[in-house]
Amino acid sequence: MEHLWVTIMDMGIAAAIALFLPVVLLVVWKHRKQDIRMAPFIVGAGVFIVFALLLEQVCHYLVLNRETPLAAFINSHDWAFILYGALAAGVFEETGRLAAFKIVLKKMKNKETAVTYGIGHGGIESILVVGISMVSSFILVCAIRSMGGVESYVALVPAESQEILRGNLNTLLGTPAYIFLLAGVERISTIIFHIALSVFVFFAAQRPGKWYFYPLAVFAHMFLDIFAVMYQRGIIKNLAVMELIIIAITAAAAYFAYRLYQGDKEPDVSSAKN
Repeated sequence: MEHLWVTIMDMGIAAAIALFLPVVLLVVWKHRKQDIRMAPFIVGAGVFIVFALLLEQVCHYLVLNRETPLAAFINSHDWAFILYGALAAGVFEETGRLAAFKIVLKKMKNKETAVTYGIGHGGIESILVVGISMVSSFILVCAIRSMGGVESYVALVPAESQEILRGNLNTLLGTPAYIFLLAGVERISTIIFHIALSVFVFFAAQRPGKWYFYPLAVFAHMFLDIFAVMYQRGIIKNLAVMELIIIAITAAAAYFAYRLYQGDKEPDVSSAKN
């Protein structure tokens, strides 16, 4: 079972990145901009939970999981599934951002609000989607190693559940260790991407004449997710290729968001107190 040490190490690194990177980013950002408020961070986290984990999932259930001609068509055609999945992610998350900046944070017109919000939105995704599951897998693999193998662990459950558990554990342990590490590293680019899109949507909501940055953010989000869904459907078979594409798209979005952010001359009109 010595080979499990590599898996355990990569899981641990991935879990640490996913759980602590958002906290580190917030602390560093708060240190650099000592007058920023915490409200955008909290709102960003809340919007992701409501729009991505609740509303978007309800949409998926209504569109994909019922016995309808539409569901059958989308599920049986890769291109339809890819377009639907990417579009749903873009529309729900970016509309959530727009609602946050237009309604909840409408009085906070300083551009730093966008970055703080982006850390919250991308950070809670990192923690909930990758961090918690990676910690669970880490604990599970450590337990299997300490008990001497899969069979010793499987023996703890009722006989009728052993075959399913054995299959799940063998799938987990058969996954190359670097896959877990990449899941953590991907969180870095994903949080950067969320910050960039938050800048776009903030300008759409808070700066006159910049409305077009909202559909641009929807398109950018959709474009990135197309490649993620293509990997999910097995069209892109190499994870490294998919990650490189995501990094390239993130770099482009971050560059344009940085230019937009730096070019903003609006005065800071928000409250400076936390």
